[in-house]
Amino acid sequence: MDNFRCQCGKIVCQIEENKIVIKCRHCKRYIIIHTKGLNTAEFKAEPEAAYAALGVKRL
Repeated sequence: MDNFRCQCGKIVCQIEENKIVIKCRHCKRYIIIHTKGLNTAEFKAEPEAAYAALGVKRL
């Protein structure tokens, strides 16, 4: 299992084959996202830019 870290060094998630594992920092539950492979990851400095890149509108 590989740790995926933010540019600041904090672990964001762990990647294991076709799964992305995220641990909730509040309740300590794990969220597992199943994929068909992970090709790239991007860093966005501004949250609004990240939402726009995903096509998501914030409420």
